[in-house]
Amino acid sequence: MNTTDIHHPTLATDGQIAMERLALAMFERPEVRAAREQARKLLLADPVAPGKDGAAGLDRALDQWVMGQIASIINADPSRPVLLWAVDNTPRAWCGHVFPGAAVAIDNPDNVNRVAPLDGAWRYQLEGRFGKVPTAQMNINVTLAADGQLRWGDAIATATNRDIVADEEGCFTVTLDRDPADGRPNHMQLVDGPLQLAIRDSHGDWRQEATEFTLRVVAGPQPLPARSEDQLAVEIAAGLESFVKFWLGFKNSFWDNPEPNLVIGPFGRAREGGWGTQAGGRFRLEDDQALVITTVSGGSDYTGFQISDPWMISPTPLHRTTSRNLAQCTPNPDGSCTYVVALVDPGVANWIDTAGLHEGWFMLRWQNLGAGAVIEQLVGDVRLVTLDQLDAALPEGTPRVTLEQRSDEILDRVAAHRMRISR
Repeated sequence: MNTTDIHHPTLATDGQIAMERLALAMFERPEVRAAREQARKLLLADPVAPGKDGAAGLDRALDQWVMGQIASIINADPSRPVLLWAVDNTPRAWCGHVFPGAAVAIDNPDNVNRVAPLDGAWRYQLEGRFGKVPTAQMNINVTLAADGQLRWGDAIATATNRDIVADEEGCFTVTLDRDPADGRPNHMQLVDGPLQLAIRDSHGDWRQEATEFTLRVVAGPQPLPARSEDQLAVEIAAGLESFVKFWLGFKNSFWDNPEPNLVIGPFGRAREGGWGTQAGGRFRLEDDQALVITTVSGGSDYTGFQISDPWMISPTPLHRTTSRNLAQCTPNPDGSCTYVVALVDPGVANWIDTAGLHEGWFMLRWQNLGAGAVIEQLVGDVRLVTLDQLDAALPEGTPRVTLEQRSDEILDRVAAHRMRISR
């Protein structure tokens, strides 16, 4: 395990930092820059590009996807797998560089997502240790690799923190190989061929600590030939158009591209191993409108609400309340939670700030549901109202905040999120 102190944060493993530095170098390669410009034409032809919000976010989304393709290629060797923290667009300044993130598909600032390539030809051990203040849910998924990383296929093995057998110090070992468990605790059975390991720590409070992990190969064939930086750059550039097309297609077909201001779901994530429940949709708001959504937690260890721009890239979560988890929500007197999505602060405690966006996506998530929770009852009232109608649309006793309290909330978000890269 890595020593966890302010000079070497838990997430700043040697492999993570080496991969980030390599990714930054690849981003500047002329082959990759040229491929980026070609891929940009795809975004310009997309239906959301002409809109104000689509135009404003186009290059930001493109750069996140370029970095996503880079991360997919440089960490694709199952004989030398690295657990790479990705699917996060919040820039992090640490270890002598600034990493801008690599995000797709309504990235969630509550999550620490780590991915690594696997193959059933090798045997692996994943050593873990829960934090002193553990995350609300940690889940481990092995999925069939779908033409590269950051394009998840169907899950073949899944475990959450509720399934993991750990010792009194929170330490555990997960074995990953083609053999059945045969009584081994914390075992995940692999199949032949390329696979992806995906680990997600979902913070119900940003002061919770991500689970510490070390992944190693313990048996198998000789390592694959290492690729040079020149070879990596050529491969990144060659696959970038396909990668961007995939995520454009995902955006344009997600939930059948629903009409705005409706909630689709909730439904379980069966294809991903059933570790969570989700709902959401698209929002489209005028300056004087608000989307009001009331939910219940269903006894979940984790709930979250996030928004994104029309490209499915989330706006900054630090200085704006563009997302909320359990610790960031104030419940109604009956225990439900009412979110108000609006461009301006309505003085409601659970304001979801669109960060100036008039249109985009929103997602609600529940993980580690309580016993007896009824998925169909997790979302209650959904209303689109004008701001002058808001008071009448809110449940009785909906909590309010002052401007001073809102300012304190923002300062707390910044301080809490900073802990992720400083311990």
